[in-house]
Amino acid sequence: MRAALALALIAPIAACANIGALDQLNFTSRDAAWPTTRAAEQPLPPVANPSRRHLSSMEVVDLSNGAVRRLSVSTFGNGFRVRESDGCVWTRDADWFSPSDSWANCGTSKNWRTAQANVKRDASIYPLQIGSTGAYTRVATTPSGERSTRQTRCQVTGAETVERPGGAATPAYVVVCDDGRIRRTTWFSPSEGPVAYREEHRRRGLRDAWVKKS
Repeated sequence: MRAALALALIAPIAACANIGALDQLNFTSRDAAWPTTRAAEQPLPPVANPSRRHLSSMEVVDLSNGAVRRLSVSTFGNGFRVRESDGCVWTRDADWFSPSDSWANCGTSKNWRTAQANVKRDASIYPLQIGSTGAYTRVATTPSGERSTRQTRCQVTGAETVERPGGAATPAYVVVCDDGRIRRTTWFSPSEGPVAYREEHRRRGLRDAWVKKS
């Protein structure tokens, strides 16, 4: 997942009480960069709490061009650090859906390629199950002292089986996280963690999309 998700910062928007507004935001792109999915055939077990056991290094297939990339994941404090093949490095606590709390050499923004942030979980999305919601507030600061606040809302919108390169089909929760400018969709398996991911900017369209190799 690209740490560029952390770069476009906006003023706070409505909190989790208005989580239903996720479906009303103007994200209309339907390009080909989507994982192949079908409805889950069986109910999925709830995920009790965020855990680093769901996060490990992985090879992913870029859904926009078919290229194989590696996301190198390592333990970092109480969370994890991800190093991408393009040199972008970002950190987060054990909760995959939380906004990143630091990033370096990420994206194309002149002012926000590197920053540190304080992230507060306003409402927990756990236990992860269909219908559960969560909310986060992040205050980020660049090395030059620029500062901005963003609120992110997340919702488990359903469950789907994801087709993956190598033949494995993996049931996963569909979790949509939205800050009004960037929408992140993760297909999250209770046993494996993230198995597919898509990130879209409201005005600029697709930013990233991948599916984990089997």
